[in-house]
Parts: sequence; C-alpha cells; structure tokens
Amino acid sequence: MYQIITLGVKACVDRDAVKFASLFTPSGEIILKKDQKIVKPDLERVTRDYFASLEYIKIDVLSVMIQGNRACLEWLWEDFNQLKQQKNSQENLILITFEEGLIQRWREYRG
Repeated sequence: MYQIITLGVKACVDRDAVKFASLFTPSGEIILKKDQKIVKPDLERVTRDYFASLEYIKIDVLSVMIQGNRACLEWLWEDFNQLKQQKNSQENLILITFEEGLIQRWREYRG
C-alpha cells in the first residue's frame, strides 16, 4: 500500500494522468468534494485535463498511516495554475481504501 501511495504522489508531481489512473481498481473512485465524485472510466481524462492546466505540482508528504486495507495520507500540495496565473497551496488529508493492491476509494479533505 505504501508503494502505491508513493507511486500516486509521483504520478501527481510528474503530471502523469495515465499512471495515476492505473493505480485504481476498475470500480475505483475519487471524491474531492461532497458533490464531486470521479469514477474510474473518467479518471484519466479528468486528471489529464486538470494536470494540463498546471505549470508544476509540488507535494510534501507530511504523514502516512496504514491500517488493514486503509491508509491516511497527509500532504502539503502546491501548484501553479497557468490559466489563472495563480500559485495555490493547501494541506490535504486523504483517506484511501485499497482492494487487491490497488486504490478502490480516494476521499480527499482539503485544509
């Protein structure tokens, strides 16, 4: 599980939507906000479009806790949005559920 988390962080920093999406089960999902759920069939496209708007992504992993098939990831995310010409920075807490070695559910809470 730790290796999948590390690969996910690297895929984000590298802005590699194909790699990021490959870390999810066929029925995997990301929940970014209460009303924003991205399911596996849309994950690569949505992630690719988002990454394309960013000049860079920097992630500092603050903590990772793993218990059973679940993990809690805390990171400091920084990016520069080319469209808005704006630097963004926020601390996020991500709850991850794994199934058969891949991510089943990624639930992100923004600080």
